Formats: sequence, structure tokens, C-alpha cells
Amino acid sequence: MQWRLLMRRSPTRSMTLVGDPAQTGDPAGVGSWERILTPYVEDRWQHVRLGVNYRTPAEIMAVAAAVRREDDPAFEPPGSVRSTGVEPWERTAEDPVKETADAVAAESRAEGRLAVIAPAELLPALAEALPDAAHGREPDLTRPVVLLDPRQAKGLEFDTVLVVDPDGIRAGAPHGTNDLYVALTRATQRLGIVRRA
Repeated sequence: MQWRLLMRRSPTRSMTLVGDPAQTGDPAGVGSWERILTPYVEDRWQHVRLGVNYRTPAEIMAVAAAVRREDDPAFEPPGSVRSTGVEPWERTAEDPVKETADAVAAESRAEGRLAVIAPAELLPALAEALPDAAHGREPDLTRPVVLLDPRQAKGLEFDTVLVVDPDGIRAGAPHGTNDLYVALTRATQRLGIVRRA
């Protein structure tokens, strides 16, 4: 319906659209520009790929791109303009909430803001384990530690990101791989992943 609204408001169909279908998390979302535009403008559109990534370092982009390629082997990520020299880390834990709390304590020593991104059903337990973290429907994003689900994290960036239960994120939505891709690409410096054992 939103696309129909846009097309009605622009009878000439002349517009510039910017976005990343790989980040489409909405169940009604469409994963390609071709599927979005062809019903309205047939073949009268041009795709120009923005191939430069200023936010996500190369080390983190490699992890995120591998996730996207599981669903789309032809996925070509934007090229990162920088490298931090800090490889993302991954841990598997019987108690991912405790492991995350320990990781937050360790990562909080680094400068900057930290986001914990997890499936919505894990957020109450994480909020209890991290009482100083901002959380809720509209958390205070200026706080040093913020708890978010992947949808809340979309469009944001943090120095450090801890992604908790990536398999739960992937399984939690029709476009769960895209939600996981969003979560993994919010970090500007450091990325940690905590998996359930």
C-alpha cells in the first residue's frame, strides 16, 4: 500500500529511491528493487549501486556478508573504506544472558556506546541482568549501554555491538536473515556474538 501511495503521489514516476533490500525485515517487505518497481514502471528504471560502506569496518562486514550469502549466494556487500584490526569474536554459552552481562562488563571498558541486540523475548531477562542499560519501546539512545531488538536497531550505529542469539533472531521473523544482517552491521568498531549452546 505504501508503494501504491508513492506512485499515486508521483504521476511521472520520476523519483530517486535509496535503500538496502538486504535490510528488509518487515513481513510485507520485498527483497529486490525489481520486485518493488516492475509492477509500477515495468523496465523504465535504473539501478545504481552505492558500493561504499563508511560505517562498518571490513572485519565486521565480512561476518555480515557471510550471513546474507546463506540466503543469497550472489550477495555483494558494499566495500568498507576502513579496517579496525579488531576481529569480531563469538562465544557459545549455556546461559547467554549471563555471558552477555559478562561481555558487556568487559566491552564497557572501551570508549563509546554499546548496544546489545537480541530477539525481543530475551530482552526482559537481559534488562534484569543489565539494570543500568536503557531498554523499552523507546530507550534513551544516549546511554552508554542500550538493549534493542533488531527492528529497533535499524538505522542506528554504535561503537560496540553484542548480538545475542543470532539463530533466534533469524528464526524470529519471515525475513530473519535480514534482521540478523541489520544487527551485525550496526557496529562501527567492535562486534561480539553470543550464541545459545
